[in-house]
Amino acid sequence: MKPQRIYDPAIEAIAKTLPCFDFSDASKVRAMFAQMQQMLVEQGIERPTDDSIDEIEYLIPGPEGAPEIPIRLYRPKGQSVPMPIFINFHGGGFMLGDLELDHPRSLVMAAKTNAIGIMVDYRLAPEHPFPAAVEDCYATLEWVAQHADELNIDPNRIVIGGGSAGGNLAAGVALMSRDRKGPKILLQMLLYPALDDRGQTESMKNGEGLYICDSQSVRDVWQHYLGRHCSGDTQAPTSHYAAPARADNLSHLPPAYIVTCEHDALRDEGILYAMRLMNAAVPVELHHYPGTVHGFDFLTPSPLSEQAIDDCVTAFKRACHSTNESDA
Repeated sequence: MKPQRIYDPAIEAIAKTLPCFDFSDASKVRAMFAQMQQMLVEQGIERPTDDSIDEIEYLIPGPEGAPEIPIRLYRPKGQSVPMPIFINFHGGGFMLGDLELDHPRSLVMAAKTNAIGIMVDYRLAPEHPFPAAVEDCYATLEWVAQHADELNIDPNRIVIGGGSAGGNLAAGVALMSRDRKGPKILLQMLLYPALDDRGQTESMKNGEGLYICDSQSVRDVWQHYLGRHCSGDTQAPTSHYAAPARADNLSHLPPAYIVTCEHDALRDEGILYAMRLMNAAVPVELHHYPGTVHGFDFLTPSPLSEQAIDDCVTAFKRACHSTNESDA
């Protein structure tokens, strides 16, 4: 039975004007993305800034044998006490993005939570398939923990997160840090995350033709990220650091804040992962937003998008024990 699609009107108004990216070809999807960015510039949509936040870029050591990792730090001005930190892994299907792609989220989180934000420019597929991206993200987590004093960071209040592919990377880093006895993570924020390469959920089976990102896009992304687009080996085993839904054991992971969108091929795997975490005694806050599409929160200003951003900010502040109005 074909699912009924009832969209939030403000979100659909912009979503239907945007292409559903063809992730089957890396050069093609990057050209499409560049065209969309140029269109936004021509429409007068400017890069957001905030006078209360300093933006500082670093090159930090990558994993052994890998290149350095560009990161951008978002630091609230005038702060002398150690602050919590939000390490943001951007989305883009593992194939798109840089320090600018998720700039609005990093800026908002730093400004509204009185925390330091970090954006990570990890290596992209298909040139750098798994495990390049997640290892870069884990290396960033380790670097942050090791340099907490000089960065004025409270090492007990490290939050990791991201949207879509970034949510995948955050979940993978949380598993890595548990298994490797790495830095303590206070909260993992998984926003409409890609978690399962098997594509057997109902939302994947019924996700053809969706706005922004449909089932075929998701399948193409996994092929590139797992290195199977070139090898053709569809039967190769998949690490749970690549597809966290494959992890047999989800116990002793950090608490999770998970967002899912109603009209998103990735919807069900986020919900199922939340349920499995709860069953493993991991605290979970699950927010499912009706009438929404993949990436809706920063897609366009709307009451529902603004509510989702505010919910994310509130969850971060609650986890960090910083809910006073003076921190907003």
